Amino acid sequence: MNHETQGLFTHPGESYLVFDGKLVKAADDTEYASPDVISFTNNGLMHLVSNIKYQLSDQEIESVFHPGQATTMLGLLKYPGDDFQKSVGLNQLWYKDDGTTAHLQNDIGFAARQQYIIQKPDLKGTFSFRVPLKHIFGFCDGYDKVVYGFKHQLTLVRKGDNDTVFGNNAADAGKVVLTKLFWFAPMCFQRLNKNLCCIKQLSKKQVSQSGIEGFNVTLFQSPKREHSPGNSRQNQLRKNLAG
Repeated sequence: MNHETQGLFTHPGESYLVFDGKLVKAADDTEYASPDVISFTNNGLMHLVSNIKYQLSDQEIESVFHPGQATTMLGLLKYPGDDFQKSVGLNQLWYKDDGTTAHLQNDIGFAARQQYIIQKPDLKGTFSFRVPLKHIFGFCDGYDKVVYGFKHQLTLVRKGDNDTVFGNNAADAGKVVLTKLFWFAPMCFQRLNKNLCCIKQLSKKQVSQSGIEGFNVTLFQSPKREHSPGNSRQNQLRKNLAG
């Protein structure tokens, strides 16, 4: 997925992925019924992929292998207690289990996810979740600056559904059908005179920090390919992101 936004101020720290799709029976793609004891694992969307990589102008900024396991371990530290999962956690499919088996009475977390995906929708199994990039990438978590002058690229490597679909032995095997996956990245727009001033600074290869819409802004020039070896370009990008 690409964001061709070199001429815009983009805020990667506040961007997110939207997953739309449906959980269906693997044998014939039919819907489940409300009593079926099946749903997703906690943080199951991250288990749909084996690697997620973020690049700026073709240079890797961060790559996460086994994001299901990695983001779950970090999430247990970032979202302690029950407040997060009982408020907005389910928006990104985060509701921790109370046990190790799929059970509607003995596992509150599984029951909440099963109700959200199987029982509540008019079309059983349909879902739409929003996962913030700060849940996935360390550099996004706490990064409060907007970026100008780079192409943003996000690469996800799909894997099987075994680590995502979770049910009891009586439920038919399931599979995940993704109907839409898109990346939303907030952009900051300025008054024309302010924008022209910033562009002028960029053309002179100056670095400026100011406030736009409540955010700190770092302006920097995209490195020229013919003068910068790959490693030094990547180090420069990381230095710019670090602010």
